[in-house]
Amino acid sequence: MASPDTRSRRQDDTQGEGGPDSPHRREDDAASEAAAATEPGSRKDMFRRFRQPLIGLGLAGMALPMVQATKAPSEPTSDRDAADPETAAAAGGDVEENLVNRIASTREDAARNALVEDAVSKYDISRDLAEDIYDIAREENIAPKLAFGLVRTESTFNEKAVSHVGARGLTQVMPRTAAWLVPGTSTEDLYDRHTNLRLGFQYLDQMIDKYKGDVRLALLAYNRGPGTVDKVLKRGGNPDNGYADKVLRG
Repeated sequence: MASPDTRSRRQDDTQGEGGPDSPHRREDDAASEAAAATEPGSRKDMFRRFRQPLIGLGLAGMALPMVQATKAPSEPTSDRDAADPETAAAAGGDVEENLVNRIASTREDAARNALVEDAVSKYDISRDLAEDIYDIAREENIAPKLAFGLVRTESTFNEKAVSHVGARGLTQVMPRTAAWLVPGTSTEDLYDRHTNLRLGFQYLDQMIDKYKGDVRLALLAYNRGPGTVDKVLKRGGNPDNGYADKVLRG
């Protein structure tokens, strides 16, 4: 049997090692909590906390292919990016050129229509004749107003006109002059409207070139012949006979 002193020492040792406030007791409590956290119930709580983010990521991954499938098909790409400066400049240049051409064409049509209508009213001629004179004159590099004045002065718009020297048609072309301009042209061909207008305007254009753009001298040569005009000019004279003024007045 232990003595009272021995029992007292044992109680003191027991209280000092395992009392409620002792360091050893606190360490044991912490270890118990950690062990409890690893029990099945605690693992379920932890799984629930991490399951929601995982579900969200899974749904997002499933939705991505559907979003990509619903996108509009991309336009085929060209060899050069449309945003390339050179490509953009070329496209802009084409648009600008087309716009300028359209404006010019509109103005030309308006000018043609106005002059044709004026000729129909002024000279009392058919519209198709006025249009032929205008169009062929432009093709042969003759100003339309000058062309109308020439035809009026030469034949008063009579397609069958014949002069006392044998000139024929609207522009009163001589058969030998016509054959020189277009070999093979017959006298009868000069009664064809289009043939006569083209030959007459071609000849006038050649005279304008010969006299370096002097329309008055060119008209005098058309009427009197370039040989006669040259002789008068060589002598220092004036070949004017009033013909040029009459044509230019229209």
